[in-house]
Amino acid sequence: MEQKKLATRAIPTLLAAGYRVNIHPGLFDEATYRNAVAQLRTQRAVPRVAGTHAPAPATPAARSRP
Repeated sequence: MEQKKLATRAIPTLLAAGYRVNIHPGLFDEATYRNAVAQLRTQRAVPRVAGTHAPAPATPAARSRP
């Protein structure tokens, strides 16, 4: 049952990221899917607080010379 919920909860996020999702019908749970979609919409609707921003992308480590 937990595997079914985990697989189903991943679907909306994968779809939003542009992936095509093909899941076995035995792993799909309608109620869990609807809850995951609602949660994703809520997260996207929350505005950022002024003065905060996304973290800077990671930069490659500088190489030290021998």
